[in-house]
Amino acid sequence: MIKSSYLSYLLSLIKTKPYADEILLRIDELKESLYNKRIDLDKKMGELFSFELKEKIKAYSWQEQINLNDPVSFGKFLADLRGYIKNMPVVTIKIAYDPDEETVKEISAWFVENYGKNVLIELVSNKSLIGGAIIEFNLSSKDFSLKKRLEEKYKPEDWQNFIMQVRQKSTASVNLTKTNGEQIKQVVL
Repeated sequence: MIKSSYLSYLLSLIKTKPYADEILLRIDELKESLYNKRIDLDKKMGELFSFELKEKIKAYSWQEQINLNDPVSFGKFLADLRGYIKNMPVVTIKIAYDPDEETVKEISAWFVENYGKNVLIELVSNKSLIGGAIIEFNLSSKDFSLKKRLEEKYKPEDWQNFIMQVRQKSTASVNLTKTNGEQIKQVVL
């Protein structure tokens, strides 16, 4: 259970599974630097994290009364933070296109609003879905893809017959004096 609004906001900055994995590696790298007195931890955090994420980590550590200069307590804090990130629920969404950052933000916001928690989004592009999505979450999967709807409506032999008709018509001679629209009609119909 997340007890801190600072932690909740910090976790809301981590929207995708690949980004979470990257942050976990960076936390590990920061932990390795804790006992090296020659390394300025604030500077190291600036190198490893975005400004906003660095500031949220620091704010959360201050809220938890963690001394950033104490390697033992800061190390435990980072281990706990790592655990929170690692245990975030993951939603896998398979879609027919390569999503942009805005799509990720919208999906993430939807889950916060409707599920009440920050989740990690793992987007998988699968062009064979044609449209729609397959959503996997909490050990269940729902297929909202256009491919599934077409497969439910048409049997495989219907598709084979359709493809065979198209191939037969396309091998028939096409009158070059017709417009493109008329030629397409001739091939398809």
